[in-house]
Parts: sequence; C-alpha cells; structure tokens
Amino acid sequence: MRDTSGFVLTIAAALAPLAGCCDDLVPPADPCARAPDDISTPPIHTPRWAFEPWISKDISTTDDTRDFVAGFRSRDVPVGVVVLDSPWETNYNTLVPNPSRYPGFEGLLDELHGQGIRLVLWTTQMINSSSFDFEPGGDSYAGPSPNFDEGLACRYFVDDGTTYGWWKGVGAGVDFFQPSAVAWWHRQQDPLLEMGIDGFKLDFGDSYVRSDPVSTARGDVPHQAYSERYYEDFFAYGVSRRGPEDFVTMVRPWDASYDFAGRFFARREHAPVAWVGDNRRDWVGLADALDSIFRSAAAGYVVLGSDIGGYLDRDDQHVTTEIPFDPDVFARWTAVGALCPFMELHGRANLAPWTVPEDAEHIAPAYRYWATLHHELVPFFYSLAQSAYAGGDPIVRPQGSPTDWDGDFRYMLGDALLVAPILDGTGRRAVALPPGAAWYDWWDDAQDPHAGGTIVPDYDATGRMKIPLFVREGAIVPMNAVGDATGFGTHRAATSRSWSIYPGPKSTFELADVDDAPTSISAESTATDRRVTLSRCLRPTRIRVRTDAPPSQVEVDGEPLAVRRSQAALDASASGWLYDDRARAVWIKVAISTGQRRVVLGR
Repeated sequence: MRDTSGFVLTIAAALAPLAGCCDDLVPPADPCARAPDDISTPPIHTPRWAFEPWISKDISTTDDTRDFVAGFRSRDVPVGVVVLDSPWETNYNTLVPNPSRYPGFEGLLDELHGQGIRLVLWTTQMINSSSFDFEPGGDSYAGPSPNFDEGLACRYFVDDGTTYGWWKGVGAGVDFFQPSAVAWWHRQQDPLLEMGIDGFKLDFGDSYVRSDPVSTARGDVPHQAYSERYYEDFFAYGVSRRGPEDFVTMVRPWDASYDFAGRFFARREHAPVAWVGDNRRDWVGLADALDSIFRSAAAGYVVLGSDIGGYLDRDDQHVTTEIPFDPDVFARWTAVGALCPFMELHGRANLAPWTVPEDAEHIAPAYRYWATLHHELVPFFYSLAQSAYAGGDPIVRPQGSPTDWDGDFRYMLGDALLVAPILDGTGRRAVALPPGAAWYDWWDDAQDPHAGGTIVPDYDATGRMKIPLFVREGAIVPMNAVGDATGFGTHRAATSRSWSIYPGPKSTFELADVDDAPTSISAESTATDRRVTLSRCLRPTRIRVRTDAPPSQVEVDGEPLAVRRSQAALDASASGWLYDDRARAVWIKVAISTGQRRVVLGR
C-alpha cells in the first residue's frame, strides 16, 4: 500500500493560506438580534407597602430628597414611598441616574430602604432625539439620548422610527411588539432593578405617539393596543425581576387631559397602583379627579388615587392661565386623597404641607392627621384589595349612577365608610345617607346615629380639617393605630392590631393578615350583649366597640376581663378593658392567641 501521509500533509499546507478566504460569504451575526426574555404577565397584586402615603417632587436632588423626607419624619408624618419624578436621568429616557443631580444614587436608595421607605422612578417609553426641561431648575441636554441612535438603527421603534413631540422633547416610542427591542429595553432596566428600586411611575408618553393604528414589528395595531402593551411589559418584567411583593407600576386608569380625549390607559389587570393625574389645583380639578376615579372604579380598577392638591398650576386647556394656590382646595383634597386606597402628595409647585403659601399653621397638622389615618387604614385597604382581586367588589364604590356624580361625588370605601367630599369654598354640603343601616358621624360618633335613607341637609365642615365622613352600623375596620394623632391608638400600643367596630346585625370582615393568611372577625349586637369573635390574634389586639353605655362586664372566652382606669394602664396590661364615655366606646385589649377568641360585652 502506498504511503500517502506526505501527500496529505503537503495538500494541507498548500490550502492553509486560503483558510478564511470565503468567510465573507457567511452572513455576520445581526447586532440588533437579541434573545427575547421568556416572561409571563403575573396576576395583579398590590403589595402592602404601596398603600402607605407617597410623596413626590418634580425637580429634586439627592440632598433635597433627603431633606424632603426628613421634613415629614421630623413632624411625625408617615411616609411609605418616595417618587423621583423628572428629571432624574442623564437624558430622556436612558434609565441612568444623573450623577450630577443624584450623586450616590444607590446609597440614597439603601438609605430610604433602611428607613422603611420604598423608591419609585418616573419614566415613559419615549427615547429622545432631543430633550429639554422647561421647568425652572430643570436640566439641559446636548444631542440625542445615548440610546436613540442604536434604537433607530435596529428598528426598535414604532412607526419606522418616526419622532413625535412630547413634553420632554422629541422622541420615538419603543416597539413592545418587537422581541429584540423589548429585550434591549429590559437590559437598560436591569441595573436599576438589581439595585432594588421598587417600581416605575409610567407617564403617558404613549399618548404622544400620534398614529392610529401604530406600525409595529407585528404589523399595524390599534393605538390602544400599543398603550396597553407598554404598561403590561413594565409590570411583567419588573415583577419577574423583583417579585410581586417588591415591585409596582404606577399607571393611569381613566384620564382626560390636555388635548387628548378621555380613555383608559393601562388595563386594570396591569394596574397595581392607578393614579389620575394632571388635574388643575382648584375645585374644577378636584371634581375632575373624582370623576376619573369614579369612572375607573366602575370599570373595576382597585387601587386608585390622585395628586393631592392638584398637579397643575396652569389650566391644561389654556396654559397661559395661572391657577393660584387655594388652601381650602388643598385641605379638602388632602382628606379625599387619604380616603382613597392610593395617597400621594405631588404637584408642580413642589409644596410640602408646612411650606404652602397660605395657612400652613392649619394645613400641616391637618395633613398629619390624614396621612396618619391613611397609614392606620393600610390593613383595611390591603384586605379589600385582596378581596377585589379575588373577584369581589372594588374598594371605591361610587354612589348613584354616573348622571348623579357631578356636584355630589359621594362614595363608599368597602361597605364601612361613606365619604362626602367638600366641593367648594363654603365648607358645607348636603349628605344623602344610603338606606339599610344607621350611620355614625366619624367626627362625633358619640352622637346618636343618623337613620339610613335620610339626608343630612347642611353638614358643617368648615375649618379645613375635615370633610363629611360616616361609618355604617355593622362596620368592622382593621387598623394599625399608631400614636394619638387620630384618636385610635397610643404610642405604647403602636405594635398592636386595632379593630374599630360599630355593632349592629351580624357582620364579618376577613383580614389579610401579616402572615398573608386570613384572620376572620365577626360582630353582632343582640338584646342582651354585644359579641365579637376573632379567629386568631397574631399580635396584641385592641378592640374599640361603639356602645351607648358602659357594659356590665367584658368576657374573653368566658373569663371576665379586669377594668383598667386609664389608657396608660390598659397599655401596660396584657389584657383588660376601659370605657370612654366621651366617645361612647369600650376599649378592650386581648392577648396573642393562635386560636379563636370570643369577646362578650354584657349590657
């Protein structure tokens, strides 16, 4: 057999210089092709912390944010969430914190988390070819956003990269129907999500994509479909990275403002926090906010609120018309804001309750009262939200048909509280009470209750502190009562669970408790006694029961409780009871128990 090894080696050596000569015939990898993220849209959920009071400013910095938060905390005003509104990025929209405006951004985030405060960042889906901030103290930008050219070259934008003017410049909209574009956009979110930000406030940049239909990688789609995909994608991806307990999106439900017709923006299943924004800071704006909240609630949106005091200091239809600050509007809106599931202070004027132009000496303590009450109602709001997401009724329940709303805007929170907003500077209004149960005046429940189905013809709420608020007979309201700002707790009882109960015919409430399992409570008034039954008490429990007279005795599980002579004595005891004759209410303290507790108040 012939030895061919030398021949083969010779041929190989001869061909070696030709290696790679035809590589240009193989298509190079597409630099714009990106592996899509495999994520699914999670079930709607609003974490417990999102029901705490939120605060926000338009133009801020690291130091200013610290001072803003410190101003509330030093005045014993609860803060649960801070929103960094624009400008906070290096451009619109890079999702990169501006190192000049927010130096030490990650340290600020950690600092807020250390105080139990969450951080949410404003953004939109627009990426700019040119940017500006018209507000005094805003930023200036040289050239396009650094990610614009890549997005344009890779066809990551809708409408073939057409740019549109919006309130932060001129830009193009990300194509959420293009998997590579979505993956590219997600990679830009990743550093923030890895730091631990708690959500995005998604403003309505989608409205400024003026085409309908919108041209996408999937073909032409209705503009509404483009909007809904924008909100859905931010929600789904954030939850996939941070988890449902540590991430929310703040989105618009129904809104009608500027030159845009009213519509729903995010779908309700993609709206863990929904705010109706850009309202004028006057009575017209308050009514507009309530109308949008009512439309959204009727459509099934659950966690709803508005910008307290109104965002706009200009008429959105006639922008040259300045709208002066009105302390009455601010005070009444604060009450409405606290009596919505979502409470946020935000306005273009960047006001704090103690820096308002007029009547700060009354506005600041009123804001403290309402923010504290909203904080105390978190168990109530959260439990109602969990029920609504499971198929129950929304939290906000407008009274009457849509034709009845204007000029009235009464609404229920669950089936316990009736809210009647003050809608003008008189501080007075008529309040129609729903039929079927008696109603206690929140501000003086020692009064005899009003009969259901009647009208309180001229309710006096002058003084800026309050608005008409009534509690239904049979109501059961779980609370985290802290301090003495609202009268429902004390500083020493701040770690207790509180229940405020107005017994009538048998009623029940299911609390989504701190361990995410249900705690059930029922209450009933009979001819011989008042009865309260709890399925368990995971924390020391204080029960406030409205009664017409002191009980003859109070028993827990058949054993009599000792009478305590003061709130301080009750706080210092493991159990006991106290009658408050001014409020015509009994305070009862019950020890921790994993089993059922049955409380009986003898007549």
